[in-house]
Amino acid sequence: MHRVFGSRISYYTGKVETYLRFRSIDYELLPTEPNRAELLAGAGVVQMPVVQLDDGRWMTDSTPILRWFDSESDGPSIYPEDPAVRFVAILLEDYADEWLWRPAMHYRWSYRHDDNHATNVLVDEITGHIPLPRAAKRVMIQQRQYRGFVRGDGVRAATRAHVEQGYSSALDLMEAIFAERPFLLGDAPTIADFGFMAPMLRHFSQDPTPAEIMRTRAPGVYEWVARMWNLRGKPHTASTGSQADGLVASLLAEVCETHLVQLRENAGAYSRGLKRYDQKIQGCHYERVPASRYRVWCLEELQRDYAALDESDRRSVDALLSEQGPAVLRDKPPAESGYDTERRAPFNRAINVFAKGVPR
Repeated sequence: MHRVFGSRISYYTGKVETYLRFRSIDYELLPTEPNRAELLAGAGVVQMPVVQLDDGRWMTDSTPILRWFDSESDGPSIYPEDPAVRFVAILLEDYADEWLWRPAMHYRWSYRHDDNHATNVLVDEITGHIPLPRAAKRVMIQQRQYRGFVRGDGVRAATRAHVEQGYSSALDLMEAIFAERPFLLGDAPTIADFGFMAPMLRHFSQDPTPAEIMRTRAPGVYEWVARMWNLRGKPHTASTGSQADGLVASLLAEVCETHLVQLRENAGAYSRGLKRYDQKIQGCHYERVPASRYRVWCLEELQRDYAALDESDRRSVDALLSEQGPAVLRDKPPAESGYDTERRAPFNRAINVFAKGVPR
């Protein structure tokens, strides 16, 4: 049995668990902090999730983890056969992974009921080995998460409305798609659906405040979350036909205006050696957001997949993207990440998204 080190309220753990359940792959869910020494020795980082295969190998980073498991599967792949649609699916996954992270953390740690719910779970899961009173451990977790992943990630009075609008926009665009078909790109789940399960399962559909928003504003998304979690053991066939249509183009416009702009600005900041930088997203000015070497690598991976498309498929993708999208995907970052140069992910020595795991 594989071992998954994470949390039952973890963003990326939920994404990986959804896929493992989908393939009926048995696993055991274990906490990270009580196993810190083992994780550092085996994987090089303590993050969620880290997977140890039943043969002893260690894996990190949900995107390459799912790609590897899918390559080993006998069933139809979750990566569309059509190259243009496949790229769209990968781009949507990256947006869900990296852009929706900010509103997910904001709703969890800025609202009292959400904060209380998450803190109690994490105290039980990861602090049992710490000899402190429960109240002290609660304060320690609350301050770490809010200061690091909310204030430390650029969420201020001036940006809060835009952060929350990012969640509402994603809901509205997904709701329109699910009114026409059961999954984002067609009649079967793709890597895009599993990517969106990261924020939508363990944050937006479980934390009290965004869950109420989802149930009220986008019940079709709420139903999709449950269907994705309930795919375990059900027959799966590859999605038929190309569904990268106008509904997906509307979602991709949001991706281009937010996620791709941030990836571009982050890469520029990293090339200048900045630890923090300012950026303007959809007219909203974010100050002192943390630069990330890992996200430079995310951009490199998207550009590598984009460059691998033939001319016809690239034109198909470009037609779905808003104006700035193709430019970001074509222009080489001003500095290279130097990460996973041997192309061993998910079996490489991992790095944190932020320098030491939490923005300071």
